[in-house]
Amino acid sequence: MERIREKGTVVLNRLADNPAESIAYSRFLNNESVSISELREESVVRCNQVCEGRHVLCIQDTTEINFQSHAGKLKDSDPDLGPVGNNSDIGFFLHPSVVVDSQREFPLGFGDIYLWNRSFDKLDKQERDYKSQSIEEKESYRWIESSQCSQRHLKAADLVTIVADRESDIYEEFVMVPDEKTHLLIRSKHDRCLSDKKEKLFSHLSSQPVIGSYQFSLKGDRRRNRKGREALMEVRFTKVKIKRPQNLAHHSTLPEYVELYGIEVREHPSTIPAGEKGILWRLLTTHQVETLSEACQIIRWYCLRWFIEQLFRTIKSDGLDIQASQLESGDALKKLTIMALQVALQIMQLVQERDGKSGVEASVVFKEEEIECLEKVNLQKEGRTPKQKNPYPKRSLAWAAWVIARLGGWKGYSSQYHPGPITMKRGLQAFEQILIGWNLAQILLENHQGP
Repeated sequence: MERIREKGTVVLNRLADNPAESIAYSRFLNNESVSISELREESVVRCNQVCEGRHVLCIQDTTEINFQSHAGKLKDSDPDLGPVGNNSDIGFFLHPSVVVDSQREFPLGFGDIYLWNRSFDKLDKQERDYKSQSIEEKESYRWIESSQCSQRHLKAADLVTIVADRESDIYEEFVMVPDEKTHLLIRSKHDRCLSDKKEKLFSHLSSQPVIGSYQFSLKGDRRRNRKGREALMEVRFTKVKIKRPQNLAHHSTLPEYVELYGIEVREHPSTIPAGEKGILWRLLTTHQVETLSEACQIIRWYCLRWFIEQLFRTIKSDGLDIQASQLESGDALKKLTIMALQVALQIMQLVQERDGKSGVEASVVFKEEEIECLEKVNLQKEGRTPKQKNPYPKRSLAWAAWVIARLGGWKGYSSQYHPGPITMKRGLQAFEQILIGWNLAQILLENHQGP
């Protein structure tokens, strides 16, 4: 993991300084004694320790890890590989749960890391009678299973809120996951029937009075031909009784309905440009929502899904480029992915704390000897004028992020662009090289001074 951080890649030939190291890395990842389950467990144990006494958000999502670019080296018979989203390319799926401090809005670690793959001979939905299958037999069960794993892994937390997008709108999840310290916050996908209303969920939410509004800065997106704008968002909410779907009527263990709070966030027509669709979110939560401030807090927590999207970008082409790995075993590729996630998280932590909003100490990411080295590098990177000085408290993570960003090519001016994942990755690479020299100098100094 330290070498991944140093080199900024997961490709073994780039990680290794010589052929012997490359062979050693490959043997380690292909060794049966190095298990995926142990690597996962190690990742989540550390997170539980820092979650004590906190309300944390556990943000889930799925992404595909596609290795079609070197499919010739991979075997279709490999039990750890299979078709990905387009049903032809080879790879597997990654479903992590990123744990975020709800107050500081700072990523702390992982509640669960779930890796899975389809088989190339898997029957399609019609062939396996998908609708009649139990939830435990469906791929969508990963949302429930990962939530339950996070519950077990984050016992030290005071409160856990599972946050997920539309794929997680599963009736069974609303029944099986919540407890006295676990809440759900899910973006609604299905226009569900209500137990006590003739109208359906979406119509019922839209018919509620507007309780308040707020301004939302929407970034432009060239891929969607969307220009940036200040969107005026209107907020509605109400308590709802979601009726059990008809296809689950035979499940007597499931209640006839679940009580949730529904929130609709809709962009006012006045800020929607011609030819574009306005923003519309419908959120379902087990949290109580009876005031505008409570609704806005829920909306804010949902917006923090940005963390997991950033994680996926960092582990892929914008950062560590996991899909460029040349390993020939699905098992080894999954192990490497778990390790790369840890480094991607460190990069994200630096990006998030670049403005010093969370007040986190540098020791969250760096070891003591690394912080001592950063102190020396900071002296070299600071300029003469106040604008070129590191403005953050010494030994804070924001202070360390400033140094790493400077090493990554950022000029240090507040008026300049904010350093992102690529800049931080480059900075970490440069710092690891400096650290090697720093450690060597300390050894030479100790030998010179003698006992």
